[in-house]
Amino acid sequence: MTAVQPDPTVEPTTTPSESTERPGQRTAGWLRWTVPVAGLVLGVGIGAAAAQSDPTQSAEYLTLERDLQSLEQRNKSLEEGSRRVSEAAERAEANAARVVADVEARERTVAAREAAVAVVEEQVAANSIGEGTWTVGVDVQPGTYRTSSAVLGQCYWGIYRSGTNGSDIIDNNIVTGGFPTVQLREGQDFTNRDCGTFVKQ
Repeated sequence: MTAVQPDPTVEPTTTPSESTERPGQRTAGWLRWTVPVAGLVLGVGIGAAAAQSDPTQSAEYLTLERDLQSLEQRNKSLEEGSRRVSEAAERAEANAARVVADVEARERTVAAREAAVAVVEEQVAANSIGEGTWTVGVDVQPGTYRTSSAVLGQCYWGIYRSGTNGSDIIDNNIVTGGFPTVQLREGQDFTNRDCGTFVKQ
């Protein structure tokens, strides 16, 4: 049997069943383009999702951040107000302490002056002779006495030996002006009528 040589001018024809592609080869080529595109889409989606999932960019976060800043500012204002109130309270306390110290010092000064005045008044009383009859050495101290003010009208003074009921006159005078002066000794009685107050010199 003689073999038939193929005509080189004629292209060989193949049927689908005679295709040179291997099974699954077309599918592998499609996947070759699909996988990178899917990866790209997936990457973009993940990136967008990551950007959208950033909590610092959410409205809730931004609102809380603004609220926090507002609270911090308010807290600073309250701290400043508290500091000022505390300083004012310290100043008021210091002022009150100074006022109390001043009042106490003035009270001590007034008390000392009152005591000094009382002593002077006692001395004046002990060295003054008003109207009436007085026994020298008992009611009044011996010494030289003079009226504290000038006699404007008429008055009488008299010095008597004590115990004589005015019958033993040592000295006396009716005065119509000026500053009468008398010398008194123990054992005498002194009478003052309308001459005012005699003060020891």
